[in-house]
Amino acid sequence: MKRAILVILSLAAAVACSTLSTNADYDPGTDFSRYKTWDYKDDGSINNEILQRRIVSAIDTELSKKGMTRTSQNPDLWIAAHGRLSKQTQIHTYDTGWGYGYGYWHGGGMSTSTVTEVPVGTLIVDLVDSSKKELVWRGTASDTLNPENSPEKKEANLRAAIAKMFETYPPAKKAS
Repeated sequence: MKRAILVILSLAAAVACSTLSTNADYDPGTDFSRYKTWDYKDDGSINNEILQRRIVSAIDTELSKKGMTRTSQNPDLWIAAHGRLSKQTQIHTYDTGWGYGYGYWHGGGMSTSTVTEVPVGTLIVDLVDSSKKELVWRGTASDTLNPENSPEKKEANLRAAIAKMFETYPPAKKAS
């Protein structure tokens, strides 16, 4: 009985864990130390003003921590944030058949499956060299979304995702 409770608690803890995944890619030939300023280019893909303000605020915070400055006067980098929404299918099956037999597991109960579509949000942040007009860095963050979260929780989740995305920015210089 104790083992069954431990298994159930372990599964509950695993389900409760965040599904946040982040990734960054960049042009390895780029000298990121020369970028000191940035501003935004809005491509219109995020048509929610509240979400747009949250994204800008979180990116501003992270780049300011890196010693950079936001300016509209000839910035070194243009930043474009893009949002994508997709759905992930989850199937949960519960089997009420318990029992053991020689060589095979024998169940005598019914199995019930439920199919749920879970919204998954992906945020893509592009950093473009403004003088060359070339993409030099791209970060992505994907996570399942809970539309029932409070505005404070949504903002906290977004800030955490962007902070994780920018953890390794600027990329370390490769030894020659």
